[in-house]
Amino acid sequence: MKYYIVDDNIATVKSLENIIKSRNLGKVCGYSTSPEAAIPEILEEMPEIVLVDFLMEGMDGVEMIEQISSRTDKIYFVMISKVTDKEMIQTAYQKGIEFFIHKPVNIVEVETVLNKLMEKIKLKGMLHQLKSIMTDVDEEPEKKQTAAEKKKDYKEIDHLLGNLGMLGERGSQDIRKAHAYMMENQCEYGKDVLNYLEEETKDTAKNIEQRIRRAMKKGLTNTARIMIDDAYSDILSSYSNYVFDFSTISDEINYINGKSTTGGRVNIARFMDGLKIYSKS
Repeated sequence: MKYYIVDDNIATVKSLENIIKSRNLGKVCGYSTSPEAAIPEILEEMPEIVLVDFLMEGMDGVEMIEQISSRTDKIYFVMISKVTDKEMIQTAYQKGIEFFIHKPVNIVEVETVLNKLMEKIKLKGMLHQLKSIMTDVDEEPEKKQTAAEKKKDYKEIDHLLGNLGMLGERGSQDIRKAHAYMMENQCEYGKDVLNYLEEETKDTAKNIEQRIRRAMKKGLTNTARIMIDDAYSDILSSYSNYVFDFSTISDEINYINGKSTTGGRVNIARFMDGLKIYSKS
């Protein structure tokens, strides 16, 4: 994994560089204390991850990210900042920030955040490969799952749903059936899956999706509460990242802590795609 660091404080730059090297997180291909000078170097080096300071003289981190993102969508950004203003942080997320690292930087937070982002990048790559396979489905005969494979899939998915604390929800049974159909037919979540569920459950698509969303919300809330109690819990890194993104979990944590009036919003298609990646991995 290649990194580029942008911060007008050279001490922060060197600290981040040392953490990345000492923790074997990847290679620092360059750094700069000037955002203006950093942009052409970043576009030339094309690192996977750029760590950028929020507030710098001249051009701020958000503006720098906008300029780079307008030319490429293959770079992921991590913001480094002392800023705690909710609106400013929300703006940064909207512009493409994946994670925040707080100043002064510490080894545990940097290592945890970068490992989370590397895992997300790998999962996105797997999803891209999965979609590529599905676009070629007409060129190859479909492979139907055997009874043993279906049973193994159910067991694996039950394990994930159980660890998220949502297996007892009615909607989890719909999720299991939808996942089995998607795996057998190599398709994404959509109208075909809902039609199948309607036939299986003898219920309407609206009711089915309501049950699924309630079950997902239960899993999201459980995940957020676990993260509050233990910021580095294995359950978060091992299971929830497949089906919930960081910003969704963060929104739910803010809601639980009374910092927001709305919690994280669940997305059925994103959740089901994550289950497919989990099964294949």
